[in-house]
Amino acid sequence: MEKNFLDKFKGCLIGVAIGDTLGRPFEGKLREKIRSKFEFFEDFLWKNKKKFSSYTDDTQLTLHLAEALIKGGGFNMEYLIKEFVKWLEDPPIGPGYGCLTSIKKLKYGISWQKAASKSGGNGTLMRVSPIGLFYCNDLEKLLESADAQSLLTHSHPAATAGARMMAKAVSYLTYQSIESGLDVDDFLDSIIVTTLNSQKAEWREFSEGVDLLRNNLDLTIESGLIKFSQLGVKSPYFIEQYLGKAFVHPYALSTMICSLFMFLKKYTSLEECVFELVTAGGDTDTVGAIGGALLGTYYGYSNIPDELLSFIKNRNYIIDVAERLYEGFQKRYL
Repeated sequence: MEKNFLDKFKGCLIGVAIGDTLGRPFEGKLREKIRSKFEFFEDFLWKNKKKFSSYTDDTQLTLHLAEALIKGGGFNMEYLIKEFVKWLEDPPIGPGYGCLTSIKKLKYGISWQKAASKSGGNGTLMRVSPIGLFYCNDLEKLLESADAQSLLTHSHPAATAGARMMAKAVSYLTYQSIESGLDVDDFLDSIIVTTLNSQKAEWREFSEGVDLLRNNLDLTIESGLIKFSQLGVKSPYFIEQYLGKAFVHPYALSTMICSLFMFLKKYTSLEECVFELVTAGGDTDTVGAIGGALLGTYYGYSNIPDELLSFIKNRNYIIDVAERLYEGFQKRYL
């Protein structure tokens, strides 16, 4: 069991980096524009390897969150603030507005209670997977920590809902194996409870979104992305000219549901699923990071093909972080 957990931890963090790296060159483009460039994505990938040279802030912040958990022996807001401020020196790669502005405020001494942006974007769920790993058998601490790390940069309820749902999805997958397969209904039941029966309308939208997803898993990838691309997005953030187009809006709800949809459609083939995620359109690096975390946790590091691993910069460091995060988890829970 211990070896399995370690494999899951490594797979998750490497999975984030793979999806983030492969999705980065396509960020902001519609799916139809991306996919018009090739017939087979794998061929395009190898012929254009230089385009896929780095991950972005999604992976950077994931690793800083993991480092905070390691140094704090679990979630500790002071350690997280220190790690996020360190991120400003990395420097940030393609940062989102909500994360960047909030963390700059923290650097200059503004309290975390006042630093957060009002954004409901996906910046908190893209980085939360280490909490799903560390608290995989402690739901109360998982939800509490997912909420807290979210509120540090994003005060909008949708951002918090997305973070707790993503953390729970990762925790669920740490206990699954590709040999036994995935019970899709049980998986969805396990994550829907994180926002079910809430007094917050935005949290209820997440539960309703999972139900909508469950009832539409027979749709093609293209049709599903059109249906879910701007789920929950309100004016003035709704993009009218993209109505009826396949892409993923950076709002937390639409990103979470689109990523879950593609994961569940293609999870039986790791490579095929990664390729669908990173060419989804819209916020492709974040969709890749989220879906990559889910795939990496489900498959484990030992089942990730070497061809995909070869794209990841700082791979040894990422593995080291995963190993140290596992050691902290082992000391606390095993």
